[in-house]
Amino acid sequence: MNNKDMGVIAKSENELKLYYHPDNRIAKQSIAVAEATKAEKVLINLAEVKLTETQWGEISRLLDKSPSDLINNDHPIVKDKLSSHPEMDENQALKVLVHNPEVLMHSIASRGDKVIEVKGINDIMKLQEMDSKDAKLP
Repeated sequence: MNNKDMGVIAKSENELKLYYHPDNRIAKQSIAVAEATKAEKVLINLAEVKLTETQWGEISRLLDKSPSDLINNDHPIVKDKLSSHPEMDENQALKVLVHNPEVLMHSIASRGDKVIEVKGINDIMKLQEMDSKDAKLP
């Protein structure tokens, strides 16, 4: 296996990762829901941790989206620096995410091979289902 086959984002079924920016309106609730899961939590505050273009690229591929689809075009930074309807190629979008992670549209949660955008606080519960499969129903 060569390095191209290996992902840069470590994946574990026992680990719930939440990539968030504290300015995101549902980030605080997302963190609270993540804290309630049985999985080991890895909270990645994008205001403090700088992801690389490669990591952003992998996240967008895992979500089956273009990097530009992860960007909130209504964010003031995007409107001020780019335009009200920016046309970004993949490389430009990756650079914007690296240098201005606060423009991320939604927090991103991952567990194992499953990666989702957190559009509502209950979205994280979709990753929790893995815990409940072991529960014995009465």
